[in-house]
Amino acid sequence: MKMNELKLVYFSPTGTTRKVVMEVTKNITLKSVSFDFSIHKEKKPSLNFKKDDFVLFGIPVYSGRVPAPFLEYLEYLNGNDTPCALVITYGCRAYEDALLELKTEVETHGFKVIGAAAFPTEHSLVRSIGMSRPNKADLKVIDDFGVQLNRRLKQEDSFDSIAITVPGNTPYKKRGKASLIPKVDVTLCTECKNCVKSCPTGALDPKNPKKIDKKKCIGCLKCVRNCKQKARSVSELKLRSLYKKLNSVCDNNKQAEIFM
Repeated sequence: MKMNELKLVYFSPTGTTRKVVMEVTKNITLKSVSFDFSIHKEKKPSLNFKKDDFVLFGIPVYSGRVPAPFLEYLEYLNGNDTPCALVITYGCRAYEDALLELKTEVETHGFKVIGAAAFPTEHSLVRSIGMSRPNKADLKVIDDFGVQLNRRLKQEDSFDSIAITVPGNTPYKKRGKASLIPKVDVTLCTECKNCVKSCPTGALDPKNPKKIDKKKCIGCLKCVRNCKQKARSVSELKLRSLYKKLNSVCDNNKQAEIFM
């Protein structure tokens, strides 16, 4: 089928999901346009996609679910039986209901899923779990997913007969709260507001960046990584506790799962 453009729609607070999405894109021979929803927008953009567009959705898994902020953006997206593929990344534990939830949500908004993949990556909170993933072996699998999608786009005259089935349960598991909420050392904070600009959920007040809205914070720790003054951190005690918990249930050798 002759396609118009490749539209990349992703939420990637720490950059890992974006890296995977871009790797998939390398093997899809269409001009691409990116919509990065990890840059917070108070006013959500309304986007309409054509029947001959191809959309690649990418999200990280948060406690077995699609991140709530991404679902807020999704409410303003509309497809016209637009073909799409799904990419989820997760920190080597389990993606549980996230892929099914994402598939159901995009289909509700007028998209037709023609491929999906779940890729284990370095854990965003405890980075020693799945460290440096995606690695070279992972990238080969990711590249191949892009090749398969490109082949499907070129070979199929219609996507009507394609029925992708993915794992997951309904009702979805209860949405979890952020495991780690950053704290601020007021003696180090210079109020440069770099954290405000980088926060994907708008949890930091531009007028008082030392204040964190705990209801909005998803615990991605992007503000901690981006703080040049090292004024933001998380409790070492909580971090060690989380490591012990995750280390017992995560598998550093988790393999990708492809659904075509």
